[in-house]
Amino acid sequence: MKLRLLATIMSLPALSIAQTQDAPPMDARQLLEALKAIREQNEVGIKTRKQNAYTKVMAAAATGPAAAAFWKEAVKETQFDGADHQSAKMSDWKDGDGEALTSKECQNAAKLHLYWLGLSLQHAMGTETKTMLQNIIEFTKQIRAEEDVMNKLDATIERMKDRKDRKDAAEEQTVKRVHDQILRTSVGGSPVARWLQLSDLLGDDGKKKGGQRAARNDGQADAPNGWEHTPGNWDGIFTQIILPEFRLSKDARLLEYWDLKIKTETERVAEKKLDVEQRDWLQVKRPSMIWARTQDVMILGQKNRAIAEMFNLVKSNPQHPQVTSWISAIEAAITPATVAQPAAPAPSSPGTLAAPVPVPPATAPAAPAVDPFRLNPKPATQ
Repeated sequence: MKLRLLATIMSLPALSIAQTQDAPPMDARQLLEALKAIREQNEVGIKTRKQNAYTKVMAAAATGPAAAAFWKEAVKETQFDGADHQSAKMSDWKDGDGEALTSKECQNAAKLHLYWLGLSLQHAMGTETKTMLQNIIEFTKQIRAEEDVMNKLDATIERMKDRKDRKDAAEEQTVKRVHDQILRTSVGGSPVARWLQLSDLLGDDGKKKGGQRAARNDGQADAPNGWEHTPGNWDGIFTQIILPEFRLSKDARLLEYWDLKIKTETERVAEKKLDVEQRDWLQVKRPSMIWARTQDVMILGQKNRAIAEMFNLVKSNPQHPQVTSWISAIEAAITPATVAQPAAPAPSSPGTLAAPVPVPPATAPAAPAVDPFRLNPKPATQ
């Protein structure tokens, strides 16, 4: 078999000289100028696409009904348009999810999604996060309010089930499902983004989900590390966008975030009334959250307060899985810097005697005891 293949290759006609020789060189100056022009054309085109998309999206986000209508059109164009064999599916969608979009809850979800898409486009156009920060914070308040609305709707659905009102309960469940789906869909993966071809304009395709950032122990502020693309991810928006900005500016609202988060999680666990979950919260998750808070106390410049809170946390939770690393962090924070060694004596001039070296007594006096947890007396920076 190998011999036949070799014979076949050898029988092929030789390549022409033109095919084996390099092409003549292009004019480097003209080539660079052309590339520069293409780059500038690309930048202008991308900027125009982003600006046009931003204008269109923010106009649709002006009201709930307008946002829902825009969302419906996007679904139609991306999932059903031109597919005759899916006409039955289109009809089913209109009667189910499409009908849910007429509800106030789903309209508001569509409005919030489009507004966050607009902010994401603004971020992608190069607007500094600190310029947008207040709008972002106000957005998180609306997301928190939506969570409260959905919790009440959950309770309503349960009451309907108790009354055997199955049909109304099913309709409300569809409303809740569509509402949550809209807010939990990344701005780059939604029907609107696919319809307007926006994913490539948002960075990381607009689909990357935010991750929890580990708090730093060294008292230095973190630089912002990206963007949260899921509008309903309240935690992601804070950890990816808001908290890094607070750390850079040493904003005391850092601690307000942790206090709210601890309070909210405590209430959530209490409502479930599951003993195993309450133990996990009290023994593991809550102490971890308090530790993360102390790291931001340190970043705010309140070192003494942070160390005291860290020590109290370790003392109260000696069996916590992370206690060893916590102790190491406390030790690093309170260990004084290495004392500089005295400089070597200057060499003596020729013909002179070196100064005598003092001899320590045979029994040196005991050094005064040092409290390892003595804090720096310097007032903490507020």
